[in-house]
Amino acid sequence: MTQIAEWLDGLTLGRKVSPGIDAVLTILRTDAGRASFMSTQDLAARANVNVATVVRAAQFLGFSGWSALKSELRHRYLASLTAEKLLSERSNSSAGLAGSSFTNDVRNVTRLADSINPEQLTRAAAVLAAADRIIVLATGSYAGAGFQLAHIGQWMGRDIELHTASGTALVNRLRMLKPGDALVSCNLWRSSKFVLEVVRIAEARGIRIVAIADRQTAVTDLAEEALLVPSEGVTFMPSTVAAVATVQALLAELSAVDPDRTMRALRDTEGLWGELDLVDPA
Repeated sequence: MTQIAEWLDGLTLGRKVSPGIDAVLTILRTDAGRASFMSTQDLAARANVNVATVVRAAQFLGFSGWSALKSELRHRYLASLTAEKLLSERSNSSAGLAGSSFTNDVRNVTRLADSINPEQLTRAAAVLAAADRIIVLATGSYAGAGFQLAHIGQWMGRDIELHTASGTALVNRLRMLKPGDALVSCNLWRSSKFVLEVVRIAEARGIRIVAIADRQTAVTDLAEEALLVPSEGVTFMPSTVAAVATVQALLAELSAVDPDRTMRALRDTEGLWGELDLVDPA
């Protein structure tokens, strides 16, 4: 839990705290795993303080309250675990895992709807709409959300391309981006190191960055807009449902930036489908 302790120290910035807030922060530093699943009341009881002190501790660290801090802490804790450790922590019983997965994803989407700022989605869509070229950088299973963004974005007439790995093709595409173009990073849980390096280079070259992530990271710090989504799963697999839902919302906003352009692109695509006889008749 060294990384979490260092993160908390960074948020504290050497400021003096009251004994009550210090008691809360001590639990977060030393037992982040359990703390990240506690209610406000449970954490208050564990720290021997009142609920208001837990809220003040969260606000002291820059969060609106315990719920926001708890989500960030949980995702940082989960990111510190390997897939094997995640599975071992949650493999008490295989019974009902399918139902638990559905319930968990419903909860993730509910959390997302409660936490995400619609105005931020509008701003992120405006960044994409203003770009002549866009690349989406998504690794592993999160390429699913990235593919949706690129595919539907192209359908709407946007020059947007998905990249799922480092290499010369990515370098070529990155080199073609000009200041004002955009890069969307869609990476959660244990993000690949190369993603951060690519984002750093892109940002230095004047590329506008939009990040989809499950916690505050060096990538979100560089992003003009950082869309934070829950990714907690029920076994070793983080959930992609909230990331996909966010992409869907982002695409909806993008389609509305220039409705006439969107309509022309959709009409043209439908025409090409017809010429190539791609779609079965209804």
